[in-house]
Amino acid sequence: MNRLTLSAAALLLCTTSQIAHSENWQPLTGASTLHEFVSGTTAELQLTDDVTAIGHYRADGSAEIRAWNETFRRTWQVQGDDQVCYTSDENRTNCFTFEQDLDSPGDYRSRNVETGQVALFRILDATANQLDRTTPPDDDGGLGSPSVTEIAAALSDPNTTLGSMNFQFDYVQYEGDIPGADNAEAMRMTFQPSLPYSLNDTTNLFVRPAVPVIFSQDVPDPRGGFESEGVELGDIGFDALLGKSLAGGVVVLGGVTGTLPTATDDALGRDQWLLGPAAAAAIVRPWGVLGVLATHQWDVAGEDDFDTSITSGQYFYAFNLGKGRPWKFGIQYWHYIESPDLFGPDYQVRLQVSPVVKLPW
Repeated sequence: MNRLTLSAAALLLCTTSQIAHSENWQPLTGASTLHEFVSGTTAELQLTDDVTAIGHYRADGSAEIRAWNETFRRTWQVQGDDQVCYTSDENRTNCFTFEQDLDSPGDYRSRNVETGQVALFRILDATANQLDRTTPPDDDGGLGSPSVTEIAAALSDPNTTLGSMNFQFDYVQYEGDIPGADNAEAMRMTFQPSLPYSLNDTTNLFVRPAVPVIFSQDVPDPRGGFESEGVELGDIGFDALLGKSLAGGVVVLGGVTGTLPTATDDALGRDQWLLGPAAAAAIVRPWGVLGVLATHQWDVAGEDDFDTSITSGQYFYAFNLGKGRPWKFGIQYWHYIESPDLFGPDYQVRLQVSPVVKLPW
């Protein structure tokens, strides 16, 4: 069954599924019962081994189903005492009856009234759904808002539409030929808000400043040895990227990256304006994300006593642990294969904490 067929299949994006062996199924009947069941519900259906569909159904009769990084819109209404009918943007309507697995109350199955086709699905975040049913819809999400599990998975998507405040805590160990270089170190925090602006269902604009606050950093003393700088502001970095989600879970991003000479201590910055290209590609799967990122920066203005040309490459992957929360935690490690002989970084460890925030638009 292709995606066009699936997009017309309403609540379940029905595909052929093996029916659970449970014999303890209870029909859901009654117009008010069915309306309450669908209103505010977030439903999950595993379409294939690597594609999961998530459907959000609001009390006002609207709905959205997300699969393959695409959004399929619906309207729904209760018909009679035992059916719910869903209509796609193509004006194709399918009606279903529902049953609940009494041995596993979070599991359900639907039956297409016309074709008899049966599919299994799961209701996510049932507690939140109960709260949603007593709360009117609003701009914050309200009825039919994403479950915490979906939020956790979406945070790993490089083209996510979720806003977050990223706090990165870094420890850097240095090495070099200067006496004492092997004992030099630095501790800093970088604040990088990410507030994507959605251009359409698959394309987002990211403009992300990265503001480094340096708590301590050992720098070479012209008189010999090292001196530790106190709390200072470093050079602010930034990127401006367009992200595009393609069919099959492929995500591509491209744009520019740069650095501004904002360091409050000359020893902690280059006093140069840097600019260059940035590109990334990733594969998004139910288990997580795998991707690569490449950037390059040249000096375009500022201090001209030396030239700067920096190429950076990074591969990344993330695993979704399930039962997520609207926070993202991460730990990273860098080992510098090549750095300046006199003084440069040897390795770096980063702890990242990223709470989800509401977008201002």
